[in-house]
Amino acid sequence: MSDPSAAPPPSPAPPTGPAPVPPPTRGLGWFLTISGAIVVLLTLGCVIAVSEGNSEDFAMGLVCGSPTFALGGLFLWLGTRRLKR
Repeated sequence: MSDPSAAPPPSPAPPTGPAPVPPPTRGLGWFLTISGAIVVLLTLGCVIAVSEGNSEDFAMGLVCGSPTFALGGLFLWLGTRRLKR
């Protein structure tokens, strides 16, 4: 008769959990952050250059440039959120 303690151990059960998720890439986050900063800085530079120190022109430049400021701010916000993950 054979010795029962010499029998090979049973094979391990296959993993049943979800597949491992690869870590997210940070490329899109950096792209959004850098492009948002560039848009905000260029818009602010254009508003300052057009106003030439006149406060009324500066206020009008801010009003006209507000959609661009909002877009740059949105890119900055999305990029920093994505980089924090």
